[in-house]
Amino acid sequence: MSTCAGITRTGSRCTLPAQAASGMCWLHDPARADQRSRHASRAARSKGNREVASLKEEIKAVIADVRAGTLDRNAAVVMIQGYRVLKDFIALEREVRETDQLAAEIEELKREYGAA
Repeated sequence: MSTCAGITRTGSRCTLPAQAASGMCWLHDPARADQRSRHASRAARSKGNREVASLKEEIKAVIADVRAGTLDRNAAVVMIQGYRVLKDFIALEREVRETDQLAAEIEELKREYGAA
């Protein structure tokens, strides 16, 4: 099996196996540019990004309330601990989603190359 004719970001030649039709790997094949763009766009719009932004705003509000004296510091500490737990679960969800996507892509590549 031949290697990809593409050039990496570092300027070296790609070492991934080439697809027979294009002579390029999945990452460099111009015919798959739209598909790669859709994957990147989907990742940018992920639910996790909106949740992180929302949590960030809520934490800023808690800090502002403590500074203004309208929220007890002890209550704020408990709230911040809750936000940390939420952050950890968002990160875990993201890892699971990424793993699932990679597994699906690996299966697709196996089908393409006939390996099972």
